[in-house]
Amino acid sequence: MRIISISDEVYFELSKIKNGKSFTELLKSLLQQCLNKGDPQKILEFLDTHGTLSDESAERIMSEVKEGRKRTMPRKFT
Repeated sequence: MRIISISDEVYFELSKIKNGKSFTELLKSLLQQCLNKGDPQKILEFLDTHGTLSDESAERIMSEVKEGRKRTMPRKFT
């Protein structure tokens, strides 16, 4: 057995989706589902099994995307 640390935010998000499973079972399940990461179809299947994002989560993602776009350098076409 190992002890890991996670932020309170991650803990609460995992708590919402564990549905009576232990955290070990939940993490094992999530890892199994992510084995084919990068495959768009698998990503969509993974998201579908976990329901709709909360408005707060969606806003946080959009905020991060916008910040990331601000930090990128535009391409120069010649």
